[in-house]
Amino acid sequence: MATLVLPKMPPAANKPGVLSFKAVMPPAFASDTERQRFQKGALALGARVMDERGWGVGYSVGLSARDALDTNLVWVVPRGKPLCTIVSADLIGVDLKGEIRVSSKDGRGLDPEWLPLHLAVYNARSDVNGITSGHTPHARAFSVKGETLKMLWQDSCTFYNCVPVCPFQTAANAATNPQGIADVLGEKGIGMILQNRGVLSCAGTIEGAVGGYVRIEGLVGNQLLVEAAIKGRGGDVVPIGEEEILFSQKNTSGEYSQWFQAQPYFARVVERHGSALEI
Repeated sequence: MATLVLPKMPPAANKPGVLSFKAVMPPAFASDTERQRFQKGALALGARVMDERGWGVGYSVGLSARDALDTNLVWVVPRGKPLCTIVSADLIGVDLKGEIRVSSKDGRGLDPEWLPLHLAVYNARSDVNGITSGHTPHARAFSVKGETLKMLWQDSCTFYNCVPVCPFQTAANAATNPQGIADVLGEKGIGMILQNRGVLSCAGTIEGAVGGYVRIEGLVGNQLLVEAAIKGRGGDVVPIGEEEILFSQKNTSGEYSQWFQAQPYFARVVERHGSALEI
């Protein structure tokens, strides 16, 4: 049986004038059971990260993570429970067909709106172990444009050619036509603009998926702001060159970077509210 493996730190830079530093390392586990418990706790914490940004009330937010041991099992956040209160015991375990294998502690049900979309991604991409999707403010506003991110900032380059637009009906029909989702996301996609809905982010860890979502939400919001300013005040943007885009993407993408850049969000939640692990 396959086992989820946390991303490894990339090799230190070997360039003149570049000093190495002690990077944050992914946690090590004494047993497979410990790894599994940690991953469920991380998913519950991810829900709290989303809530802390004001996305836990009034918006549709979905989070899920593939089980650390059983790759055919996916843990999902239950429908209707405030994200700020989610603990690991609230999570629902479903198989890749959507059948419940482990119920939530309080009997809450699944969300039929976003679960088929997540399952379509898990079935298509064995490398994806965490997904975050949402109809958050900037994501919703940007999604009506029917276009992907422009490379306006160095931060954008991580997502170059990796966040395609998913047509509304393709996402809506994920349960009956999961191949449509697979075709849009492709083999290297790390997210999608859900047209007329919002954004989806996926990664090898739930931390990477949550962190990617937070960053995409910020980037699309900034893009809307810049485009509105140009329309009102005139002028134009200075584009990033192809060479610079590819250089930045090479140095800011990958599973370790996705995981690493999400750590401040998770650390802040733990510092303020404690662990979300509850069996």
